[in-house]
Amino acid sequence: MNRRQILQQIAGSSVLLTAGCSSIGENPGPFHFAIVNLRDQHYYVEFAVWDDSDTLLTDGAVDIAPRGDDEYTALDFENVAEVTNGDVITAEVEVAGETFEEAFEVTCNKSDNADNNLFFRIRHPDVSTPTGTGMEFSGSEC
Repeated sequence: MNRRQILQQIAGSSVLLTAGCSSIGENPGPFHFAIVNLRDQHYYVEFAVWDDSDTLLTDGAVDIAPRGDDEYTALDFENVAEVTNGDVITAEVEVAGETFEEAFEVTCNKSDNADNNLFFRIRHPDVSTPTGTGMEFSGSEC
């Protein structure tokens, strides 16, 4: 076997070895956080968002306006981090004297069906939620 044949075999096998490996080195995608007010009153909200290495991604305190005639009010915090599937983002929101916390595992990165979103929704108090307050977290599902 000559040198050219050996190099061709090595090149051919490396193509087979790397086939399907694009998922191994998954490129990070943007993570978005939002606070959504569906009620007819304004709220003062304190929040903090951090990643699974306890790095603070964003925090602050805001007044969120009441919903409009036919529209909800949302504060969007876009691109607070670059994430891959399996990353965990934790958010803590304090509103109306109560603290809510959620750890959200990213599963939709690079999905055509959903983005990497975590929302905190201030819903009507009569809406059934796990907390019984009408306030809840909701994240992307794909």
